[in-house]
Amino acid sequence: MGLFASTKTQLTLISQRYGRKLTLVAVVLFLTFDFVALSLNVWLSYRIEAAAININLAGRQRMLSQRLVKSLLMMENAYTNEEAYTAALAELRETFDRFDLTLDSFHRGGRTFSAVHNVIEVAPLTSEATTLIVQQALLEWSPLRQKVRQLIGREYDHLLLQQAIDVAQRKNLMLLDLMNKLTVELEHETQAEAMAIRFYQGLAFFLAIINFSLAILMYRLRVRKAIHSVDLVDNIVNKIAAGIMVADESHKIIRVNKLMENMSGYATSELLGRKVDTLLYEHEGEMYGVRKIGEQYHCQVEVSKVMIGNRPATVFTIIDDSQQKAQQQELTLLAYHDQLTDLPNRHLFNDRLAVEIKHALRRDEKIALLFIDLNGFKGVNDRYGHKFGDLLLGRVAVRMKQTIRDSDTVARLGGDEFTLLLTDIQSYSMCKALVDKIIDAICKPYLIQEVLVEIGASIGVACFPDDATNEQELLSLADKAMYRSKATGESCITFASDWLSHMPEKHQADQN
Repeated sequence: MGLFASTKTQLTLISQRYGRKLTLVAVVLFLTFDFVALSLNVWLSYRIEAAAININLAGRQRMLSQRLVKSLLMMENAYTNEEAYTAALAELRETFDRFDLTLDSFHRGGRTFSAVHNVIEVAPLTSEATTLIVQQALLEWSPLRQKVRQLIGREYDHLLLQQAIDVAQRKNLMLLDLMNKLTVELEHETQAEAMAIRFYQGLAFFLAIINFSLAILMYRLRVRKAIHSVDLVDNIVNKIAAGIMVADESHKIIRVNKLMENMSGYATSELLGRKVDTLLYEHEGEMYGVRKIGEQYHCQVEVSKVMIGNRPATVFTIIDDSQQKAQQQELTLLAYHDQLTDLPNRHLFNDRLAVEIKHALRRDEKIALLFIDLNGFKGVNDRYGHKFGDLLLGRVAVRMKQTIRDSDTVARLGGDEFTLLLTDIQSYSMCKALVDKIIDAICKPYLIQEVLVEIGASIGVACFPDDATNEQELLSLADKAMYRSKATGESCITFASDWLSHMPEKHQADQN
């Protein structure tokens, strides 16, 4: 007790002698820490937005790599049809330009283009891991780049086309793997940077709270000697960029600042005497505030125990971060969903595929993977325009979502390519019935802007674990089966099991 009394006396003397200066220092430090926390919040939003662009571009590179191979194969199939060959060559040129420009932007920085030809500024990737991946991708891309440039700049050359196809088929999987690694690395770096920024943001907030607590302590010491100090501290509290509530032992509010009034929508007279739990509550480890109109908002809350007039009290410091939370959720949605159809994108689909394979192994179930490429979409897109084509893709996505079961997943890889994951497949006939239902839904006519259009679909199906025992094999077989359907020129379904069973033994070994 003697030590406590001595310490209290010393603090009282310090408060009396240096109270004004210490209060001013406390205010300056608190505002500084508060400004630092807000600045870090803005910087975090900027970095996440920039990272989301790079992640989307890396994901698009995988789609462009596959589209390059697809264009080359279409050129080979259309060599007797000058119009079809010219269209395939134009698609090859556009795909090549976007892939090459984006990869070079990752390496040296610069500009690339979105799907609607908007300019995207890309800063060079500078981390050791991403730089190494990009350099490896440039090495793999170089021979294919050379062949495609030669092919684009010449008249039809069957030998050169065959060489380009051979190089593309050899390099495609490596480029897909490298771009997938780049996507994962960019996500890891973004998460690490976000965690570091949040750490410093939390540190600044923590220091601000400590500083504020010291200011409260100085206030208590000074209030015994000078009543006018109350007005001074009130001004300080009201200038703080956080809501302040002080509650007594029974958790009834006895003091609030102006910002708390604004955040809650209540006047001070309405807040005083109200229970804290009518304004704040916790749900699943997250804190939420409740406004007068009933609206809820996410917030950060710091709780400090103090003594006021020899009676315990609790100080709640509240920051409304609902806007930041919503922005983070929006960026997450942007990174994992296709903006045009709101379907999962390639990255999210791959994650779900990995999870469903694990579930299937644990439950001894079967799943089916469908690769879907729309037939005739390019013709509709060229004839009626990109906006019309976007509406058509949206309608296709809606039909597929309405056709599949709740446990299934449909995703858009890019362009007119989709994937479907059918879970709990009990038999081949059940799988075929589901796939037939899907292709029937896709192939029905569409009435868009008073124009009736029809498209078809080429579908490749691979089943786990009958056709493949891991992710990569399943994806590869479904993709090859889809191209088998595409080669017929009609809307049809190719099951990898049927296709493989009719392949010559040597060719089947090469495919495996």
